[in-house]
Amino acid sequence: MSLENSQFNVSAKSFDAEVNVPSSKSYANRAIILAALSKDAITIENLPLSHDVTNLLNVLREVGLRIVEVENGIIIENSFPECERPSSEKIKIYPGDGGTTTRFLIPFLAMGKNSYQIEPEGRMRERPVADLLEVLAELGASINQCDTWLTIRGPLSFQTNKLKADASKTTQHATALALCLAFQNIEVQPVDMKYSKSYWDMTMSLIQDFKKGQKKFYVPVDFSSMSYVLALGADRGKVLVKNCVDIDTFQSDSIFVEVLKNMGYSVTLSDKGLEVKSSEKEITPINLDCSNCPDLVPTLAFTCSRIDGESKLSNLSVLKYKESDRLLEVQKLLDLYSIENTYNEKEDVLHIKGSKKRIDKAKEIYPPDDHRIVMVSYLFLRAHGGGVLNSIHSVSKSFGNFFEVVEENE
Repeated sequence: MSLENSQFNVSAKSFDAEVNVPSSKSYANRAIILAALSKDAITIENLPLSHDVTNLLNVLREVGLRIVEVENGIIIENSFPECERPSSEKIKIYPGDGGTTTRFLIPFLAMGKNSYQIEPEGRMRERPVADLLEVLAELGASINQCDTWLTIRGPLSFQTNKLKADASKTTQHATALALCLAFQNIEVQPVDMKYSKSYWDMTMSLIQDFKKGQKKFYVPVDFSSMSYVLALGADRGKVLVKNCVDIDTFQSDSIFVEVLKNMGYSVTLSDKGLEVKSSEKEITPINLDCSNCPDLVPTLAFTCSRIDGESKLSNLSVLKYKESDRLLEVQKLLDLYSIENTYNEKEDVLHIKGSKKRIDKAKEIYPPDDHRIVMVSYLFLRAHGGGVLNSIHSVSKSFGNFFEVVEENE
């Protein structure tokens, strides 16, 4: 379906479907950056339908990378900064609004000698990057923060074999540095890592695979995207995710599978795929530390809202720095459907007193330009009285065919 109309009519109905979900943009963008720095030709298969990935590939082509499309993937044939075409003028770079795309590109481009004017979109212009820039400045990068957002110029100077990177707000700064310095034998040490440790582990594992000489990579399914269809299946019937036959523990959001099982939903993993369905058993509330899975919080909040009892989600403050203030937006959705909730800022805990009761009245929701809030808004609409969902174009960031998948077999 076309997302140009930016509006979708949602019907309140059951869900019984067999689907495929996108592959992981987090894995894909890490592998792409490493491939673009590798001296070998690297093949990456099963890329996701994601604007973040497309934007990254477009930028890499712009700076001289030869990227050839092949069946089910791409081959990156040459490497940066060797491929860099000397320019006396600033080169404008448009990475979109993606956190990984923009943050990974900042140190990547600083490996070269040209001056790059980086102009992201939307809320990315407001999200934290100062800690990353501070480290790059210490390595000799010339940085100018201006109205167009940021201009950076290398090359970097490597006079140390260890670097420390603040990871208190995001692991993406440390990850960006580790990826771009992977072949320089420099160890990047995250400091005060509070969130998304599994994604750091994913980064380290990929770096080791590259250093071992692996030349072909297959992008696994994305458990963040999968969480929406799993939550829908658990609440409204059942779903079989055909292209998920194992659990990728490097993706922190894969914990959702275990969470659903522990709550009492029917969860089965086999060579046919991952099946989740509603259960006649009593579903129990949860008390979950979300520091390692902040992107999962909107889906968790929906799931907690659909059962009787009080659930607690903790370590959520990082949500304020995402594509929107996701903590605020989640609370807006809970309030819209009269789900009792309170957030204790000092303890950093969201209390959700859920209810199986459905509100039959149709709603119209105007979410911010944030793919995860748009998708969870769809879940709320479908679980209750349906209605109209706006800003649907945002799903193209990570799950471009979201509406086709959730409407499949209906």
